[in-house]
Amino acid sequence: MAAFLKGLSAVVLAVLRLLCIALFIVLALILLTNVFLRLMNDLSIFLDVRDFKSAAATIKSLVPLTSMHWFDEIVELCFTALVFYGAAALWGLKGHFCVGDWISARLPGDRSRALYQLLVSLVSVFFMAVFCRFSLDLTLRATELSTVFQIPKSVMYSCMPVSSLIMLCYSLVDVVLDVRRLFAGAGGGSGARDYQSM
Repeated sequence: MAAFLKGLSAVVLAVLRLLCIALFIVLALILLTNVFLRLMNDLSIFLDVRDFKSAAATIKSLVPLTSMHWFDEIVELCFTALVFYGAAALWGLKGHFCVGDWISARLPGDRSRALYQLLVSLVSVFFMAVFCRFSLDLTLRATELSTVFQIPKSVMYSCMPVSSLIMLCYSLVDVVLDVRRLFAGAGGGSGARDYQSM
């Protein structure tokens, strides 16, 4: 079971990592293209105003597009997915920002630290379950379409329930591991997940 969970976690994290890299590359390319097109448009207007009509016409003929009116839709889709899938990847790696680490260091005894870590994990499970339920509800209820590409908003929202389900699964594993640490008398850990103890 431990080997299966470790392998499954590695696959999920690899897919999330590749997805985040691809989304970041798409965002960068779209932003660079949009900036280039705007600069070329501004340059052609500048040259036209300064009576360099032939140079302005040359630029307009080389770069016929002056803007990408669909820019906002793709940026919204990519950025939303990047944020939520990136958060899920960080959650899986336990690389997310953790405010409560300073409390566990001040607690006396291994059991109190393990109990504290269990409470934090239970709150995380509760939050992820609520987030998963309501984001799934929002995704299933969304009927609007995007303006240019007619992409259903449910496609744009789908990254929320998927990423929260991934984080919920990791949080449930954390709860099981924290319960085992509590009964074993070991201190609560916020490091990497030890699937061998499951």
